[in-house]
Amino acid sequence: MGIKNSLQEKVVFLKLKSGNTEAYGYFYSKYVKKVYSFVLFKVSNKEVAEDLTQDIFLKTWQHIVDKKELKSFQAFIFRVARNTIIDYYRQSNKKTIDINNIPEIEDLKVNISKSLDKSIDITKLLYNIYKLKPEYQEVLLLHYVQDLSIDDIGEILQKKKNNVRVIIHRALNKLKEEIE
Repeated sequence: MGIKNSLQEKVVFLKLKSGNTEAYGYFYSKYVKKVYSFVLFKVSNKEVAEDLTQDIFLKTWQHIVDKKELKSFQAFIFRVARNTIIDYYRQSNKKTIDINNIPEIEDLKVNISKSLDKSIDITKLLYNIYKLKPEYQEVLLLHYVQDLSIDDIGEILQKKKNNVRVIIHRALNKLKEEIE
């Protein structure tokens, strides 16, 4: 992101915090596909992912309308997404399932392959990611597919930056073990 885009986003973010609907539209357009792919990765059902994504944006808008504190739209929307998914699984008593139809899955393959310094078959990668514990799956998705910063992931997971770095490192090591 260039300086001009960064400055524009900061200006729009200030408008958003005052409840400006056009500013919300800007952030909606920017994040709807990312949030949807994150949710789809976790629930593996397009209709459910669409419904949950809509709920996530409604909850986010309500938070803004209620004038509650908001430091980073990106971190906040993914925290709402994460909590909404947790609630969905609690209410439905479902387990996560396979995710072969996620558009950003190729990004995950490319980014993780670079991190592990090896070329990996996508089917094998997905299979091994699903063998990891959910916390590891989540940080890999947030960091390597959604391209979120350590700071934002820390805010989403409500963990310190160093803890997030350690979790990512452990997740990659565990994934490497599983692949080998």
